[in-house]
Order: sequence, then C-alpha cells, then structure tokens
Amino acid sequence: MATLYEKWCRRQRAIDGNKTLWRFVEREHGRTFALGELPGRVLDHYMSHEEIATLLDELQFPEVANCIRELLPTEARVRSGDLGEILAVEFVEEMLAYTVPIRKLRARDHREMPMRGEDVIGTTYDDGNRLKLLKGEAKSARRVSKATVKDARKRLDEDHGRPTAYSLIFVARQLLGSGDSDKSKLGHDIMREAATRAMPKANLAHLLFTFSGNIVTDIIQADFNAADGTREQHSANLTIHAHGEFVKAIYEGVYKKVTSIGHN
Repeated sequence: MATLYEKWCRRQRAIDGNKTLWRFVEREHGRTFALGELPGRVLDHYMSHEEIATLLDELQFPEVANCIRELLPTEARVRSGDLGEILAVEFVEEMLAYTVPIRKLRARDHREMPMRGEDVIGTTYDDGNRLKLLKGEAKSARRVSKATVKDARKRLDEDHGRPTAYSLIFVARQLLGSGDSDKSKLGHDIMREAATRAMPKANLAHLLFTFSGNIVTDIIQADFNAADGTREQHSANLTIHAHGEFVKAIYEGVYKKVTSIGHN
C-alpha cells in the first residue's frame, strides 16, 4: 500500500533518549492526496476486502452497499473519534516498527458507540524473538485541550503502563480464530501476556496520538517532557486546517466508495 503520511504531510521529528516527538502538517497539495487516499483506508477499518467479497457472493450489489453503510457512524463526534484512531493505526504501521494486527472497528457492535479498551495495540518481536507491545491512545477534536492530553496520558499509565488484559484477550481471540498459523502464534503470545502480565518494561511502548484543528505545540511538548523516559515513548500530533470539514469530507468519500460497490 502507498505511503500516507509521507505524501500527505510535512513532518518534524525530535528524539530525546527513548522518547520521540512527531509533528505533522499538511503539504501544500497534501489534502487533495488525503481526500483521494484516505476513504479506501477508512472503509477497510470497518470491513475487510475479504468480507466485502463474501457479501458480494451472497447478496445483490445494492444490498451489500446497504450493509456496509450500517457500519459507518453518522454522528460528527463519533466520526472524529474513529478517524483519530484510524490515523493513529496508519501512523504506527507507516512510521514505527510495529504492526496493528486487528482492525478493532470491524468488531464494534454499534456504529455510534465507542469501543472499550486501548485505542491501538501494536505488536512486534525483539531480536530474541520476544513479544513487544505498543499501547496507544488517540484523541481527535477541533480543539484538543490540555485536559484531553492529560486524560490520554493517564490512560497510558494505568495498569502499570500495560494494555488491559481484556484488550489483549480481545486481540488474541481474533488472531486465534483467523485460521492463519502466523496470526495464531501471535495470538498465543498475546494471550500468554494477558494471563501472566510478565512482559518487561523494556518491551512495552506508549503512543499518544492527537489529531487536532488547533495548534497544540506547547501542550504536546509539555506532556512529552514529563513522559516516562525509561520506556519507549512516541507522541504524535497531526494538525489540520478545518478539522470538522475534513472529517466530513473523508466520510463523504467513504460513502462514495460504498455507492460504487453498489453500482458495479
């Protein structure tokens, strides 16, 4: 898949020991690229290509489109939150040495209700083939405040900085039921961590991701300075003009993609 952030945004990166601060702003023509690229990625977070193909084998095209539309949020607040999580996942997989093995929005039971647990759980293995986890919190709003960032940091530090056992078990079950041997191995390793809570701090990373319409440089910098430097830390902010209009435009693009499925 083509890169997203590299083509969409200019970035600044500052490293302080184990901590990395990322700042992204749109390139001059970046929005045009994002409006073309993001709707397909967003749709994939709600329903996989394989699921869509299965539906197309069973239903008429308009019925498939109607089913997909039922998964997409309609409330502006929920759309903003979902897009923040999706952009955080895309950031992790493009910029960091982690994979996010489960698209959690595919398992949500109501399109207007947020899911519990961590926003992002990333995985990789160290040089000794030991599991490493990334715990991520994503915040999206027209105006991200100091209180919002403080709440996200509090959530990251809960459970001694570990992802909750519930969230790990959720991810592990999805992987174990995939029928793929590599995913099944990862699922077993994640389930073992959920049961034992034995992973060393060096193998637990944090991400605080903010997607905002306002400039939050001072807020993010203060949080970054105070963050625990004894673990791998990533703080990332994507600042975008007309945040609400952008979110609306992306979901309009998703609906167009769904409609095109219904007319093929």
